[in-house]
Amino acid sequence: MLINVEGQLWGTLIDIEDVILQRIEQIEEDDPELEVAYELIGEENRGVIITALADILISVEFVESDLSWRRELAEEEYIDAKDEDILVAVIVPTEAYLEVYGRLRRHANKGLMVLSYESLGILSTPMAG
Repeated sequence: MLINVEGQLWGTLIDIEDVILQRIEQIEEDDPELEVAYELIGEENRGVIITALADILISVEFVESDLSWRRELAEEEYIDAKDEDILVAVIVPTEAYLEVYGRLRRHANKGLMVLSYESLGILSTPMAG
């Protein structure tokens, strides 16, 4: 369990790499021809999945944890990626879905999707330690 400086309980950190690996397995199962890579941004407990086909960038998926989706620059990061004319997905814990969707819905018709772990059938496991 984590406690912030105000003494509020944050809960258990999600094992974001496990979430990313589950999502990559789904992507590879859906389209085995896609090249899939990911970057784990450990200090923020989040990651990015990148898919390409024949060296052409197809999509970027931002996989956020129970804490990282609150980052100040998160929305700007998603919009910058969307401006590259690729599919952009933001994957968040189910509990955060409505709030994140509310923040980003004005960009939804421009190639930005918000998905929850639950909608993808991804299980979030707590980080060991």
